[in-house]
Amino acid sequence: MDTFLFLIITYVLGFLTAIPIGATQIEIAKRSLNSHLRAAYMVALGSVSSDAMYGFVALFGVAPFLKNPTVVAVFGLVATVILWLLAFFTFRDGKKANMLELTHPTLKSKRLSYVTGFSLAVTNPMMIVWWLIGVKIIKDLGLVSDFDLNASLMFLAAGTIGLASYLFTLANTLHWAKGFISNQMMKKVNYGLGVILVLLSFYFLASSLKVLFHL
Repeated sequence: MDTFLFLIITYVLGFLTAIPIGATQIEIAKRSLNSHLRAAYMVALGSVSSDAMYGFVALFGVAPFLKNPTVVAVFGLVATVILWLLAFFTFRDGKKANMLELTHPTLKSKRLSYVTGFSLAVTNPMMIVWWLIGVKIIKDLGLVSDFDLNASLMFLAAGTIGLASYLFTLANTLHWAKGFISNQMMKKVNYGLGVILVLLSFYFLASSLKVLFHL
């Protein structure tokens, strides 16, 4: 096994997995753009904790409950409610006079930020599938023939670091960029983030209802 190449590719896979815009990235953006960088870090940490947990499940025994479509649908409904609440707070904050100085406790609190990040990520048990896809890619590249305990732990660690790297880079980049964003532009950005949250919520709702009504 080429350990160095194995770790690098696994890291890149984790980094790329975190790039698509989702609720976690939006919550990180809201905090970073309003100077709550440590709270943004905690959202990222909460999300990564959940992703790592699902990675552990994927590598050391796929959870049987994922075979039950009802359970997956319930996760989707929970995600829908969480996204509605986050969208409500996002639109409400958008009405503030100065969007660049939001000090609402839900944005500043590190503990609540961690819970937010973890809650958003844990409602997506299909993250297990992404870990398994990563395993297949590594095997197809011939980097690992058998995922023994050592290889599995290295894969989990490198992938998790990759996920975290992107989310923390996103937080730092947006925190730096806020100095170039006007209050009016920030209002538009906040509104856009709220719309994306609503769209994501309806996606989860539609997919969950589709499963439940076809049982």
